[in-house]
Formats: sequence, structure tokens, C-alpha cells
Amino acid sequence: MFEHWDSFYLLTGGAAGGLIGLLFIVATLTKGAQDADSALRGASIFMTPIVVNLAVVLAVSGVAAAPGLTRAENGALLALAAAIGVFASGWVIFHIGVNRTLRAAHWTDIWCYGAMPLGAHALLAAATAAIWLRPDWTARGVAVSLMAVLLIAIRNAWDLVTWISAKAPGRPAGETS
Repeated sequence: MFEHWDSFYLLTGGAAGGLIGLLFIVATLTKGAQDADSALRGASIFMTPIVVNLAVVLAVSGVAAAPGLTRAENGALLALAAAIGVFASGWVIFHIGVNRTLRAAHWTDIWCYGAMPLGAHALLAAATAAIWLRPDWTARGVAVSLMAVLLIAIRNAWDLVTWISAKAPGRPAGETS
């Protein structure tokens, strides 16, 4: 099903794994924040879903590259990854838009951190359903959804990093770098 896609999944999985490592470094930028409770809430609503999205890309790339999995095993693992991604996106939408646990820094936050990843993970779920309905579409659908999740996660990671670095403690007002 995923034969001849080895290079694609190697690249997307490697990119996602590298970005997860970099986000652990970025997490240290929040150390020393004035309000630790607010920083923890912000991390759970903004940073954790980015890491989850990248982990979904990494895991799905690993599943697609794993030899010898049956159609049912591929379907179950991809469906699990899609469900985790949908849950993480729903978490963001709930906490920013419905419950308002944390005030969004910008009006685009609910769209870029919640709605867009939700759509990409829904596409992954549809591609997973294609395993049984139209297996010839599965590899392309999974590839499109993974690329969407990866690009959205890169955009969100960049947005988060630039926001955190602008708020870094001890930085004189007006200093950009």
C-alpha cells in the first residue's frame, strides 16, 4: 500500500522528529516566566498540541514505512493517530473558543492551532477509511494529510517561538535580538 513512498515518509518523519527536539529546547524559554500557572496553561493549550501534531506525523511515517503490516494493522494504527490528532485539535478549540481557559494572543489562534489541524487530521481519518474503501487512494491521502499537519505545525511552532521570545524575561523593552 505504501510501497514506493519510502523517501517521502523518511523525510516527513525525520522533519517531525527534529522539530519535536527543537520544541523541547523552546520549552526552556518559558523558564522564569512571571506567572508559572499561566505559562503551564499556555503550554498545554499551545505547545502540547504542536508536539502532538508532530508526533502524529512521526508515528504515521513510521507506520507507513514499517514492512509487513497488514491492511487491518495499518488501518488501526492510522485511525488511532487520526483520533489523537482530532482530540488535540478539539482540545485547543475548546480551551480557546468555548471555555476561554486562556485568552488567545491573536484572533487567528483558534483557526491556526485548532481548526486547521482539525481539518488535516479529518483528512487523515478519511485517508484511513480509504484503506478499506479505495486502497489505491490511501497513500496519496495520507501523504497530503501528513504534509498539511507538518506545515501547520511548522507555522504554529514559528508563531509560538516568536511570541515566547518577544516575552522572554529580562529582555529590555524594544530589543528584538
